[in-house]
Order: sequence, then structure tokens, then C-alpha cells
Amino acid sequence: MKILVAVDPSDTAHLPVAKAAAMAKKEGAELTMLAVAEAVEDMESLFGGQATERLKQRAAKTLDAAQAVAKAEGVTAKEMLETGVSPEEFIVETAEKGGFDLVVMGSRGKKGVRRLLLGSVASKVVALAPCSVLVVR
Repeated sequence: MKILVAVDPSDTAHLPVAKAAAMAKKEGAELTMLAVAEAVEDMESLFGGQATERLKQRAAKTLDAAQAVAKAEGVTAKEMLETGVSPEEFIVETAEKGGFDLVVMGSRGKKGVRRLLLGSVASKVVALAPCSVLVVR
């Protein structure tokens, strides 16, 4: 079994990693963690061309923290860091190309109009993924 856990720098990022690591340990599964640093070309001029690089550094730190959570569960995970405009596309594409059996990810829990206007990475992954998706709250 192959498990892909999508990590982001939110306050609750450790929850899906802990769940995925526990499942990987129990099932003897391969665990891969994916962080996507969103590219923000439109904002580069505001931040002197450093916005995307800062987001990439933040995503790398998130992967380091996620690896610590996985190791606490007794699991070593592979890491992937991507940069792009659409995190959900990278997650779905990675799941397809990597032959993953399960995607584990968190939900930020946006409600009402904010959810309708902004959309949800988790809901898009659920709709498009080629495998099962576990959304952890």
C-alpha cells in the first residue's frame, strides 16, 4: 500500500501526518509527504521577487516538521516539494503518477460563503483523485 499525505503550513498540519503515519505503520505501507508552495507571480513585484521563494522555504520547514511527526510514530517518509499555482492539481497528479492507494490531507474547515467563494483544495482532491481520500479534521 502507498499513502500520500499532503501537508500545508496550517496550525493543524500535524493531524493528517500523524494519522497517515499511524496507518502506514499499521499496514506496513510506504508513506510519502507532499508540500506544494504556491507560486505567486502577481505578488512578486510587491515583495522584490522573493514571495515564491519565501513560500517555498515555508513549505520546506513544514516538511521538516511533518517528518518529525512521522518519526515520532516510528515511520520514515519520503518527501516531495513542488511549486505551483494549484496545490490540488499537484496532489492529484502525484497520486496518479505515483500509483498511490490513499491520499490523506487536512481540511481548514472554511464554512459558508468563504468556502463557496474560495473553494477547497480538499474538496477538489476528493472529486478528482484516482484513489481514496481521507480528510482529517
